[in-house]
Amino acid sequence: MSETLVIVLRAASLLGFAAPMLLVRRRRQAPIMLADQRRGNRAPFVANVTAFALFYPVLLIFPGTRLSYATLLLALAGCILAAVGVAVVLRSRRELGSAWSFVPVAQGATGLVTTGSYRLVRHPIYLKLSVVGLGQALAFAGWPAFLVLFAGIMPTFVWRAAAEEKLLMTTFGERYTLYQAQTRMIIPPLL
Repeated sequence: MSETLVIVLRAASLLGFAAPMLLVRRRRQAPIMLADQRRGNRAPFVANVTAFALFYPVLLIFPGTRLSYATLLLALAGCILAAVGVAVVLRSRRELGSAWSFVPVAQGATGLVTTGSYRLVRHPIYLKLSVVGLGQALAFAGWPAFLVLFAGIMPTFVWRAAAEEKLLMTTFGERYTLYQAQTRMIIPPLL
């Protein structure tokens, strides 16, 4: 019974990551490049996707092997952490509205979002996707997953955030500089 529950909790933590990716609204037409629209560097995005492509096989190949009460607790805690992370990712994406995309795109027409979770940190989606990854690594209780998370995924989120910062600075100028001064990049001020 507890082995089945661990498997279900681990599967639920994996589905948690799939939710934000599956709930992407598909555009009916090819996007039109507006005059005031700028595209960001794709390299950090590719590196991030590559890190995640390594992370998920590592989770499945090297899960914690000993079934115990601790394994069940870690699977439960990881599943809850992943679910909370997903909820905030979805909320943050909704706050961005049409300004959200996988690869950074900035245009003056969509405006600079500084409300909701964006009043606490400039990149809440990256923070919460890291929390989702942490929850999944906990659920599977395998140290190789933590290694990939801390050495691969999180650094690529910082790289993506820095690339977006350049794009947003070019697009919004002084307004973005003021926002940077008032708000932390990824880690909220509580920590």
